[in-house]
Amino acid sequence: MDVIGLATLITGVSSGIAIVLSIYTYYLSKREKSYADLDSLYLKFLELGMRQPKFRNPEYTKNYKEMFKDDEDELYRYDTYAFIAWNICETIYDRKDEALFETWRPVIVAENKLHRKWFDDPENYHKFKDRFREYIHDNFPQEY
Repeated sequence: MDVIGLATLITGVSSGIAIVLSIYTYYLSKREKSYADLDSLYLKFLELGMRQPKFRNPEYTKNYKEMFKDDEDELYRYDTYAFIAWNICETIYDRKDEALFETWRPVIVAENKLHRKWFDDPENYHKFKDRFREYIHDNFPQEY
């Protein structure tokens, strides 16, 4: 092999390594951005819960229709809050990233404990993909 052939080989190998590293860096950066986006979203969600403590209280959320029956506006606010909670959980599920999911699984556990009754209400079935509903039913127990 002459010098030009060797230089071509080295250039090709170097380019291949650079491509692999670029792809790896892209996916790593995408994962970090996903984590940061979810973290920011969940923090805002919890701040809403601090303003509406009943929405984070299982005594209310496990029997939400009865507990909020005297205040229709409160029931609508809770309905929206629970929808946001499960929407965040579905977003975590949709990311299909094992490392990210390992970090965020406790959020699904916590929100399941609080808002599973709402999730299981037939009125809300249409709000989520069937495969997400099946995943929740197969992997997270009902606690009401």
